[in-house]
Order: sequence, then structure tokens, then C-alpha cells
Amino acid sequence: MGAQDNIRVVEQLQQAVRDRDEKRYGELYAEDAVIRVAGVPRALGGVTEGREQILANFRQQPAPAGEAEMRTIFADDGHVCAVMKLNGAFNGTQFFRGTGQPFSTYECIVYGLEAGRVREQTVFMNFLDVYVQAGLVPLSSLTA
Repeated sequence: MGAQDNIRVVEQLQQAVRDRDEKRYGELYAEDAVIRVAGVPRALGGVTEGREQILANFRQQPAPAGEAEMRTIFADDGHVCAVMKLNGAFNGTQFFRGTGQPFSTYECIVYGLEAGRVREQTVFMNFLDVYVQAGLVPLSSLTA
């Protein structure tokens, strides 16, 4: 598939997340797909392997609170890179308690695609930025 086809797959994936369309979301991942969150240990959800586990994780996560705005997207015949601006309240995850405090940050997601499906996905995000804004980590604890 070409770059524009791959971009369309990622745009459909993002739409499925917004719509909470589990069926479509699952169709866009390869059976043996892997999602990695850079810098996050496996024990805290940093690696999710296989479509069924990816779907189980999708079911556990609440609908996104806030906005995810695509700022730029580019691709080649096997990869897509999407830069997103995220805004919303930090309501927590299955591993981290929420505070309800607002945050705003950027993330970059790199997708590896094959035959019209996502085979691998790596999320790069400055989680410390989110945790400070959400009040989980006091800024004073980080300064000299």
C-alpha cells in the first residue's frame, strides 16, 4: 500500500477511537500487532501484544476525556507518523489514579503497517509533563 492509503488507515483508526467503534478498531490491527508506549514498563501497560489483548485494553479504557487534534501526519509505504495535541482532564488509567485536573501536551505515534493493517504502534509522549500538570508529581520535587 502507498503512503496515502496508510494515512487513511490511521485516520480510520483515530475515528474508531473517537466513536468507540470496537469492531472497526479491531479490524485495523493485524492479528499479531504490538502497541508500545516508549519509556513505560510492560508491568505498567507499556506493551500490549496481539489484537485480542489490544481490544481488551480498548474495552477497559474510558472514552477519551478532551480532545486529540491531529497536528501533522506523514507516511511512506510502510509507516505513518502522526503528531497529536492532547487536551483534557487526567482521569487516570488502569495503572495510575486520576486527578481530574486539566493537561495539554503533544504525542507522536509511529505506526508500522502491512497489507492495510497496523502491525506495530509506538507512542512517544512526555508523561512527566502530564503528571506535573495533573498534580500527580509536584513541580517543586523536580527542581534544585
